[in-house]
Amino acid sequence: MNTQTNLKFSHQVYKNDPILFESYIGKEIKITMKDDNVYCGTAYTVDPVSESIVILQSKTPTQYRLKIIFNHAVKNVEVTSEAKMPMPELFSSSPAKLPQVTITKRKNIIMQLLLDNQFPVKEENDVLFIEDVVFIKPPYYLENCICTNSIVFNKLQSILKHVDVE
Repeated sequence: MNTQTNLKFSHQVYKNDPILFESYIGKEIKITMKDDNVYCGTAYTVDPVSESIVILQSKTPTQYRLKIIFNHAVKNVEVTSEAKMPMPELFSSSPAKLPQVTITKRKNIIMQLLLDNQFPVKEENDVLFIEDVVFIKPPYYLENCICTNSIVFNKLQSILKHVDVE
């Protein structure tokens, strides 16, 4: 098969421009849809596979609205301001920014609970790990766990939901 034939069968993700997508992030953009609707906001992220754009629209300084714009319906994307806006942290990995003392206390309680439940837990660089199956990163909530075994994960879930340090 020659190179031209290979290009015909390759997925669109290999043909798009990730640098262009990255240049939208944090900037004010105007998206014109094929049905002539127009959406404006700050580009929060762009999915490089589907080429869908997520825009952030401010309601108040602390309330935001995310709008997902699917690429198949987009006619044009225009950057309306080159100034990069600071992006708010919308999806934090913990309920709040916890003090280091609280994080350390959580780690110690969880480590002890795991040991009490016969999990061979060890700590390395503030990460708790059990063999090569579970890794728990700070601030040690269930969403900070990486687990390759669903049975172990369910047991871990039942242990972690009882930890109350705040």
